[in-house]
Amino acid sequence: MSQGALALVVQQENSSILVPQLVVKDTRIALGELAKWLREKINPRTVAMTGSSGKTTVKEMTASILQHTAADSEAVLFTNGNFNNDIGVPLTLLRLTEKHRFAVIELGANHQNEINYTTKLVQPNAALINNIAPAHLEGFGSLAGVVQAKGEIYRGLTKNGVAIINAEHNHLDIWQKEISNHAIQYFNGKDYSVKNVQGNEQGSTFTLVSPQGEIDISLPYLGEHNVKNALAATALAMNVGATLADVKAGLEQRSQVKGRLFPIQVTPNLLLLDDTYNANKDSLCAAIDVLKSYDAFRILCVADMKELGENSLAIHREVGQYINLVNLDLVCSYGNESAVISEAVLGKHFTDKTEMVDFLVPLIENQLQQNKKVVVLGKGSRSMKMEDVIYSLKDKIKC
Repeated sequence: MSQGALALVVQQENSSILVPQLVVKDTRIALGELAKWLREKINPRTVAMTGSSGKTTVKEMTASILQHTAADSEAVLFTNGNFNNDIGVPLTLLRLTEKHRFAVIELGANHQNEINYTTKLVQPNAALINNIAPAHLEGFGSLAGVVQAKGEIYRGLTKNGVAIINAEHNHLDIWQKEISNHAIQYFNGKDYSVKNVQGNEQGSTFTLVSPQGEIDISLPYLGEHNVKNALAATALAMNVGATLADVKAGLEQRSQVKGRLFPIQVTPNLLLLDDTYNANKDSLCAAIDVLKSYDAFRILCVADMKELGENSLAIHREVGQYINLVNLDLVCSYGNESAVISEAVLGKHFTDKTEMVDFLVPLIENQLQQNKKVVVLGKGSRSMKMEDVIYSLKDKIKC
């Protein structure tokens, strides 16, 4: 009430509060119904995405493209932060106003039927699954459970909606029931693809191939996985009206998001990569691929990947095996299960982040004093808060 509420939706009326109160059986369901009503009233062209990783980057890229389509950044509503669950999605939709021509909505889940609920509120004109990886296995039970849960997004498509599938993560045999008779398009495949890809320390250049034709893109996002994210965003945006020119303008305009390969140039020779928002095996290996590409002393600061269930240790060991193949200069791990990563690569394991920082500061300063370049990547599940390490290094290194 102190924030100016004029009415309340409640499950039990409180007679001591002198404002109108709508009594409902379940306030969560009521929140969703209000959001669905507003989405139908405003009726923006709407896209939705889910996946095991890259959702937020695809969301940001898609929103950037559509802001050029609308020629107005205020005409595009998109998910803030991680408001992608059964509460966050309705709250996002309830921000819709008459000025919004487009809505870009991220859908997340850690259990079955969560996306089934939120996609029916969103009612996307185009829906996309970015990828499938072993993430949230405690809730999904298995990789097959992940596939099934992500496929729920297609159940909310509008009558003429389009289902967009990553050709490299194609589970159409399972998703066909959800897709029904909707049109299907593929990225990393026959409909949207890239050629002439060149990576560098600022991002990538490539030629984008789409149903509208081809165009050269200079993408200011690090890593090959972000080229694929750009394809996903292109597919979503084009299905609600974006042109090739809009795609180029939107993708070449970087939206810096902390925690997602966010570059911090501390000195000319010291670069910190903050990729600490979350982690699963695929996203961690993709970040490692970015780190290995630098001509520098390359340090990985890695923490536990959570919610992997009974296969957690095995998946952490697989990451250690992958790091052995790419030959990084130093690996420091923090947590419990990540100890097997350090063991696999003869790295250093810590049970305290402050101790990790205290170990790294003089080592990095020594490299810098020798005029050597250093790149540090921080990565781990959200609960591990590896940004503490990255920003402590930023503050403490004096060279």
